[in-house]
Amino acid sequence: MYVVYKESARNESGVVTGNGEDVTGLWLEAAGKELGVPVPSQIADQLRGREFSSFDGFRKAFWKAVSEDTNLMSQFSRANQRIIKRGGSPFVIPEETVGGRDRFEIHHVEEIQHGGAVYDVDNMRVNTPKNHIRIHKE
Repeated sequence: MYVVYKESARNESGVVTGNGEDVTGLWLEAAGKELGVPVPSQIADQLRGREFSSFDGFRKAFWKAVSEDTNLMSQFSRANQRIIKRGGSPFVIPEETVGGRDRFEIHHVEEIQHGGAVYDVDNMRVNTPKNHIRIHKE
């Protein structure tokens, strides 16, 4: 018997594509609703064309790019700003946590396991853990 193990596409390298969307107001305000919120176009512009060896590397660069946008950063507490500057995902409000999942998460609209593009920012939405779990249950 042969067992075939396929590495997750999240662990494969890729180049960032997509344009993101223009966002106004409080960017993450609707992260707990519907499919979450889009990647802002100014963040997509910073990341497009860059190659990453894994999605973890992309995620860190994503939040660091957010840290360089004064308008977006002004929407976070000082504690979350420190986390974002280090490339970490900021904490959500307590009502949006589930178990140990307490930070914003990046959701792939067309799931990676179903062929969704890993590094296409137009295939990504930022979600709260509670909303991300709800999306995958539907």
